[in-house]
Amino acid sequence: MRGFHVYYDDQCEVCQAGVSWLRVLDRRGVVDVIALSSVPLPAGLVMENCLRELHVVIAEKTYVGWDAVARLARLFPPTWLIGAVGAVPPFSWLGRGLYRYVAANRHAVSRCRGGVCASAKPAEVRRRTASGAFWTCRSIGFFWRLPLVVGVWIASLGTNLRAYVRTFRRRITLLDGRLTLLFLGSPTADFVPLLFGERFWAVCYDGVMIDPGSSKMRGSLRRHLDAQPLAITTVTATHHHEEHSGSLEWLAARSGAELALAAETSKRLRTLRVPWMRAMIIGQPPNLTVAPKTLGERVPTASGGVLQVIPTPGHSDDHVSFYDPQYKLLFAGDSFMGGYFSSPNPDVDSLAWIETLERLLNLGVEILVEGHGHIHTLSNLVPDIPDVVIRVAPEEELRTKLNFFHWIRRQIEIGQSEGMPPAAIAATCFPWGSRWSWERFGADLAARVLSGGEFSRTELVRSFQRRGAGGVLPEVYEMESSRPNQV
Repeated sequence: MRGFHVYYDDQCEVCQAGVSWLRVLDRRGVVDVIALSSVPLPAGLVMENCLRELHVVIAEKTYVGWDAVARLARLFPPTWLIGAVGAVPPFSWLGRGLYRYVAANRHAVSRCRGGVCASAKPAEVRRRTASGAFWTCRSIGFFWRLPLVVGVWIASLGTNLRAYVRTFRRRITLLDGRLTLLFLGSPTADFVPLLFGERFWAVCYDGVMIDPGSSKMRGSLRRHLDAQPLAITTVTATHHHEEHSGSLEWLAARSGAELALAAETSKRLRTLRVPWMRAMIIGQPPNLTVAPKTLGERVPTASGGVLQVIPTPGHSDDHVSFYDPQYKLLFAGDSFMGGYFSSPNPDVDSLAWIETLERLLNLGVEILVEGHGHIHTLSNLVPDIPDVVIRVAPEEELRTKLNFFHWIRRQIEIGQSEGMPPAAIAATCFPWGSRWSWERFGADLAARVLSGGEFSRTELVRSFQRRGAGGVLPEVYEMESSRPNQV
């Protein structure tokens, strides 16, 4: 039973950062954190007072402001000394004075522009918030959370390593042999799953090989096929990106299978040149030397069934997915890529992706196989496989991603309507108050650095912009060297 009810102003960056730490420290679950904008206040609490200072209610007793902070600090061993010292004079006097000064000037340091915060009084907050304060408060929020950012990233690297070891060049057969998953890699490509958790695999479903990997992963694919051959009738790909397309023609020639591709994918692969970093790590796809069959609405499988071919643009404009209505099984490729994939490549069109997700939700998918090492399902046809099977309903996962895209789209529209600079609009799309934003910051920063800026949070924001509108958006964590203009 949570005995401490904490009422905080969720438009305040300092309050948001404090709540982030509180959730990390509260391992016993004794604190109930309540945003003022989310619920009606109980009897005895006044909105104006709660907006002015933090309120903590314990049974019949209420702590306010610095006294509330000190009381919460005494709950946890790492902060107990701060709370104990801060509760007695003269330190309690100093704490109350400093707290009241910050509280009195909270609007001056608020970054609640572009609708990023669900404030109890959003109009007043936006009217009183200037750009200089916006960036100051964003910087404060970042450095306040920096230990959490570093800790989460280190923990994620450990998780990635565990998953990499468990699935290293592994072969998995499911659905009574209809589905075979071949984990692929190479000495250079293996940096990707270790740093970012995105593993590579080739998917063979009833004779149809989908996304057979990059040119540098061909050795691992060859070893799989040499060890246990597969009867392959068709070789295809969800889209042209190098980790999906680099072994298409080679595999079709080796297996004697028919090569079938979407018309736009085939066109791209005749002349595709990927940036040097991607070519070095994952591999440059060889240009097609044969004319593939153009994918129609269906692909026949070896046992007489069919896979429906569904255009799913968004991640790239040539993207298609494959669906077996008998098993309600979707081979999504990269049309899913997790609910909060926040550092995409430059050819993403998120407005098209929204339409794609809405169409996929209408299929009633029960088993979702994505393009980078995970299956999402509640179906008992798929056994539990650690670090591969995620026991969440595909519909729930798709809706989470769709809601995420809708939220970012609204942030951009609100920011533009308020006349915010592009950099500030981008920043409102990645609020430190959202856990996914600071949890993914380390990985997103690494992606930006390693790709020379090609994969970045900027690209996610830019992917919602109409061509020619809004100019170039800078990276959201770039520090401005000059005084920002007033908004």
